[in-house]
Amino acid sequence: MPTHSIFKDGRTRFIYAILFIYAGIAGTYEVVNSISTAIGNFNLRNQVQAPFGLYGNLIEDPAMAARHAGIEKGDTVQTINQQPIIGMALWQRIRWYAHPGETISLLIRKQNGTVVHAEIPLEGYPRDWSVEDPPVPTTVPDHIFVLVVVLVIPLFCLALGLWVVFARPFDPNAWFVLVLLTYPQAFNPGAFRWWIPAWLVLRLYWHLAISYLAPPALFLLGLLFPERSRLDKWLPWLKWLVVAFTGASMTAAFISEYSVWYDVSLLPRVDAIDRFVDPLFAWSSIFYIGLYWILLVDKIRTASSSDARRRLQVLIAGSVVGLGSILVVWGILPYFGIADPNNSRSLLFLSIVLMFFFPLTLGYVVIVQRAMDVRLILRQSLQYTLARRGVVVLQAVLSAILFAVLAAVVTAHAINYEVTILLMGAGVWSIFLLNGAMHRVGGFIDHRFFRETYHADQILAELAEKVRTIVETKPLLETVTQRISEALHVQPIAILLNGDGPYRPAYALGIETIADLAFPDNAGTVHRLKRELQPLRVYFNDANGWLYSPEINADERQRLLALRAELLLPLAVRGDLIGFVALGQKRSEVPYSGSDLRLLNSVATQTSLALEVSRLSETISAHVAQRERLNRELEIAREVQEKLFPQRLPTVRGLDYSAECRPAREVGGDYYDFLELPSGKLGIAIGDISGKGIGAALMMANLQACLRSQAASVRDLPELISNVNRMVYEASSTNRYATFLFAEYDPQSRRVMFVNAGHNAPIVLRTSGARSEIFRWEVGGAVIGLLPHASYEKGCFELESGDTVVLFTDGISESENAEEEEWGEESLIACATTCSELTAREVLDRLMSAAVDFAAGAPQHDDMTLIVLRIVA
Repeated sequence: MPTHSIFKDGRTRFIYAILFIYAGIAGTYEVVNSISTAIGNFNLRNQVQAPFGLYGNLIEDPAMAARHAGIEKGDTVQTINQQPIIGMALWQRIRWYAHPGETISLLIRKQNGTVVHAEIPLEGYPRDWSVEDPPVPTTVPDHIFVLVVVLVIPLFCLALGLWVVFARPFDPNAWFVLVLLTYPQAFNPGAFRWWIPAWLVLRLYWHLAISYLAPPALFLLGLLFPERSRLDKWLPWLKWLVVAFTGASMTAAFISEYSVWYDVSLLPRVDAIDRFVDPLFAWSSIFYIGLYWILLVDKIRTASSSDARRRLQVLIAGSVVGLGSILVVWGILPYFGIADPNNSRSLLFLSIVLMFFFPLTLGYVVIVQRAMDVRLILRQSLQYTLARRGVVVLQAVLSAILFAVLAAVVTAHAINYEVTILLMGAGVWSIFLLNGAMHRVGGFIDHRFFRETYHADQILAELAEKVRTIVETKPLLETVTQRISEALHVQPIAILLNGDGPYRPAYALGIETIADLAFPDNAGTVHRLKRELQPLRVYFNDANGWLYSPEINADERQRLLALRAELLLPLAVRGDLIGFVALGQKRSEVPYSGSDLRLLNSVATQTSLALEVSRLSETISAHVAQRERLNRELEIAREVQEKLFPQRLPTVRGLDYSAECRPAREVGGDYYDFLELPSGKLGIAIGDISGKGIGAALMMANLQACLRSQAASVRDLPELISNVNRMVYEASSTNRYATFLFAEYDPQSRRVMFVNAGHNAPIVLRTSGARSEIFRWEVGGAVIGLLPHASYEKGCFELESGDTVVLFTDGISESENAEEEEWGEESLIACATTCSELTAREVLDRLMSAAVDFAAGAPQHDDMTLIVLRIVA
């Protein structure tokens, strides 16, 4: 997004304003926190020890000097240095500016009600730390630890969280991540006493805010990321209850802190609230954290996509390593007496390093466009790093051994001068050989980790799934190019297609200027690709290769050099070269292997077929209005249209179904489709386009595309049909429309939600003994594509075991015989009642045959489409 348009609309300005305010407060907190800690901890010699603890104005834990002055636990402080105490903030300020050797004057109310005056000398911290445990770090490792905990971890996490929200400001999950990554600011082991008095309010309330917001943010992330959990679908109000409870708890905590630090007169009432709110918040936090794990594990089983499942797996892995390490090191190990991180620096820093996995995975799963499997991440990072470092270590060890052996031999007195020179030369040559061998081993490791990050079958399966749904050339080329680049780690890639003339660049990745890099049909490179139809390696430094044969001129070599081509991959259909792919060098700098070529050949075959289908579709759409219905075009259109109908029926538990369309001409205007919807639902579509022939076929293809695009993102059925109506209206002529029915069948509940847009009402036949009931689905609205804006209602029907549903177009019910008599819906229903014991396919065949038999050889004047559903369990 250009910078000048970032704040274009009010909603965006508001979001970024909130983000900048958040960043300003968090950044200011971290700066002041670091300064306060540095002044307090690293200037400890000039600080005074507290002679007593204080809660509001109540004495707690009096030290020896306070007890000598007659002060006891439970006494109440009235004034300090003649200043009435209204809260702990006064004592914090006095102690901050005090110096060792000074005396403070107190007015104390004893527990028996008497008021006494006390003078207490203020002592500094002892220089001999053996006297008592130091309250702050004293060694270099201690200082490093404090620096990491107070500064490095919070700054890193805060920067990561802000980056995530800046990248996805409108994603609620990004804000949950930001709150969680702000929580390390609460790790500061220093007490409130070290804070600069003027900034104490920021310390109090920001610390409380991030402490109270983190557990609910973790829960909400588990509830909504990367998609809504089943719990949120069942109890959508739960998240708002959590938000309300968190707000109430924070308000109570703010009031409590205010009373303790700034207005002790509120303490009696606040303490009663704290006794109720504090345990409730503690237990709710435990509940949030536990439920977070439960939700993540449950979502892995119910994730609607492989990408969502991979994100959850990565998040769980990062949570286990990051949060689990904290639990093990700081909870389990000390509890069982195995190890204490306070006494083990190595264990302490190990827990810190492992903790970083959690914020890193939080940022990764929200930011990336497509998440990788956990095993692949480990393979690309940890395994590759260890393997590469292992090669370096192995080379160093072998070199050291070789040097040691050589030195021992050379220094032996029994060896003469000539042998010594010979051995030294052999040793140097051996080191060169070792370096070359290690280089080849390193290249092999690079090849393994850069090339085989994804298995070939996974690449082909995902690519096949994508290209089946892409009918436009540019998105197809983008998809293929991106997948090849991701799989083989190749950046310079260009796809050249012939079109109506030379082979010109249609899409490129990693190449700046390619507009004039055309290859004529008579170019030597094109001839060679047509002749061999196999991948061609391009070696610019091989004067004896095909690149320097007489059929390749200097201009062609320059064009290939501009493409940075290292491999040319032909795209051919039935022996006809429709284009080729120019691939540059792999990042690993390893040549393309045999397995690479086999993979690329398979990808090229699928891409070629997809491009051919795309070309045929575009050709028909572009020229259908100007050309007559020639036989060849109609044959092509028929083949293309057949591919638009479902080639495979999704398996649905408890449902036996079948469908068939018999067009009246080479191409027809009837349409049916089955869509696999989230949560195992089945989408059922049937339509009848007005008119016949190519025009109806094109509108049918457009209707299918509109439906599939909307069904993938819109869950509300009336809204879905309204969107499809608008899109079809905008893409169709004024005299084109379609009757249409779309239904969603839920196999769990056997419930059907449907919208009937002017289509023949489907027939539901329910047989109970000798009695049959007939139901019709008529709820809906106007036909599709006739009006720019139309509203629709949805109907609902509960199917039962044994029910038969017949969806049809008027080509079935209006089948005519030679006397122009119609078969009629009554005959259709009567025929259907005789099929209660048949399968869906048998019911369809019987109904279709009955309609055809009624016509008795009369010409079919309309497309005939049938869908039969049978509830079998």
